[in-house]
Amino acid sequence: MTDPITWGPVREFLYRALGGRTTTIIAGTEEWCALADDDPRKTTALLIAGSRWCLEQELQHLDDQRRAFKDAALAVAESKDWKTVAQRIRSRDSYYREHPDLKRKKVS
Repeated sequence: MTDPITWGPVREFLYRALGGRTTTIIAGTEEWCALADDDPRKTTALLIAGSRWCLEQELQHLDDQRRAFKDAALAVAESKDWKTVAQRIRSRDSYYREHPDLKRKKVS
């Protein structure tokens, strides 16, 4: 397993490297291919594309983590017999209503 990609440092580096330059040209498009190799917009578009890929990887990693946590929570929830748990709680509450002197008291 590889280390997860963190977009924040990439974004900060890109900001420093580009000095605020940006472009609407998307790397790999015909417009981008038509640019001269020494056109700064070509490099800018490529750096922005790489940054976007890093962001997408980080978001995918977070989504995978959330999905794993959700699956684990569902597995735990489905492993219990909730009807039995609910009956046990009702029985306990009923018992303490009938025997209030036996219920534990909070110590302040």
